[in-house]
Amino acid sequence: MAQRVTHIYFGAASALTALGDLDATLEGMAAGRSGLCYHASWGMFAGQIDPTHPEAQPATELTLFESRLVRQIERVCRVGGVDLGAKDTQLILSTTKGNIALLAAHTEELDERLFLDRTAERVQHYLGAARRPILISNACISGLSALVVARRLLLAGDCRTAVVAGGDLLTEFVTTGFTSFKSISAAPCRPYDAERDGLTLGEAFAAVVLTTEREAVAAPRYCLEGGAVTNDANHISGPSRTGDGLAYAMERAMREANVVADEVGMVNTHGTATLYNDEMESKALTLAALEGVPMNSLKGYIGHTLGAAGLVETILCLGQLEREEIFATQGFTTLGVPCAVNIAAEKRPLTQKRCLKSASGFGGCNAAVVVAAEELVKAPAEPSRCEAAVTATAAYTLPHEAIPFAELIRREFRALGDKNLKFYKMSDLAKAAYVASEYLLQGRDITTKYHPTEVAVVLANSAASLEADRAHQLIVDSRPEEGTSPAVFVYTLPNVATGEICIRHKIQGDNTFFIEEGSAFAERYARLLLERGDAKAVITGRLEKLDERWDITLKLLEIN
Repeated sequence: MAQRVTHIYFGAASALTALGDLDATLEGMAAGRSGLCYHASWGMFAGQIDPTHPEAQPATELTLFESRLVRQIERVCRVGGVDLGAKDTQLILSTTKGNIALLAAHTEELDERLFLDRTAERVQHYLGAARRPILISNACISGLSALVVARRLLLAGDCRTAVVAGGDLLTEFVTTGFTSFKSISAAPCRPYDAERDGLTLGEAFAAVVLTTEREAVAAPRYCLEGGAVTNDANHISGPSRTGDGLAYAMERAMREANVVADEVGMVNTHGTATLYNDEMESKALTLAALEGVPMNSLKGYIGHTLGAAGLVETILCLGQLEREEIFATQGFTTLGVPCAVNIAAEKRPLTQKRCLKSASGFGGCNAAVVVAAEELVKAPAEPSRCEAAVTATAAYTLPHEAIPFAELIRREFRALGDKNLKFYKMSDLAKAAYVASEYLLQGRDITTKYHPTEVAVVLANSAASLEADRAHQLIVDSRPEEGTSPAVFVYTLPNVATGEICIRHKIQGDNTFFIEEGSAFAERYARLLLERGDAKAVITGRLEKLDERWDITLKLLEIN
């Protein structure tokens, strides 16, 4: 019998931010230097990567986004001695918008490089990876989601080494979208401060090796002890007013690591410096009994780096653990959140080398991971594995008929007798998710049968949110005086459709959106959640909608 894997080790890590490479970024933060500068082209402060940096240069065969991502992967593979051509090595990618800078709304034909599943193919081909990369697009928790997925696959014996990489570029598409929410700070952001007035955007790329092979990692060793993903089930763009969804993620991550709040040396939060995010996080920390633990936000140094944030900041947390210091929260002076959390206004010594890292994002998604020095790692909590069979107890496919999708989806919605007027404001992808989940769950009261955190939603497609992306880009190109529409921009993330399902059915468990052709991996991952005891029911399937082509097929998996 194979020995049960208990420890997941961090190997080589790399990052490129507005402060430079990983070493330069850590040195800059330790010295209290910020990489945020005013950019007249965007009319805002931002954390932009130096375009002259050697690792920022585009490769001939790749786009700028792909080039920067690949260079981070190449670096950790070279330093860590990782062979992507090995069959037991899995590459996991995370991003929100990928090559979105190539989008031109006025053209009928979409550049194939806009499809994130093609991005995965191109990266695989360029690097000679034996396995097809797994690509996750889960809003601003994408990087943390990728770490959680990697950990679960390693524990399950699916692979022995995983390379997790992520990144996002600052583009007009992104800057105009966030501006539409009136959420951009007039100055460098001030997380948790009484005078905070919004976030500062940034861009970054990063990669890290995770392995079950202890001897493949040089001392001092650090481990990924636990991780969890949850949903607020509250609002697609606004944080929960209670913080319970994020608190669930923090508590589950600690429970998986077999630790309690007193054993956590520091917390690194999302800390975007928007009014409601920081307020919500202070409540979540209190609910999870972490309010007294020293905490910081790193957004004041490099900005909010979107799909890269969770991964980049986890790597920077490893740097803080190794240095045995907690970096100051840049921009913070006076507490401006309702709960008395322990924010590091100045650099502090770290007395316990364990960190909880959290993130939140559009669609109501939340994630948390626990990382620690090897000498602190306990025997992990034994997962409540289920030996019973996983069964599809319900299935639904949206019909294909010779009528426009808009007509079909309205007809199906009306047939439900649903009076939710917000339905008509949703993107087509979200409408499809809403209607399909309603039919799937008819006659099945999962909210009574299970606790909200025991139900998960794991979906996949290949086009992400390209239809909504094109609608937003059309507004960007027209340059209206009033700016772009937040009601359009919020749907330019595929996982927001997942969020609509969670809101409608009060689902607060795992919610992960994979980009793949078909939905084979999504279903395999859904089954893994059930087998590990991370969920008792999972809605999974394919959620594809682009123009007049759609493939909407969901199933409900339960333990029989």
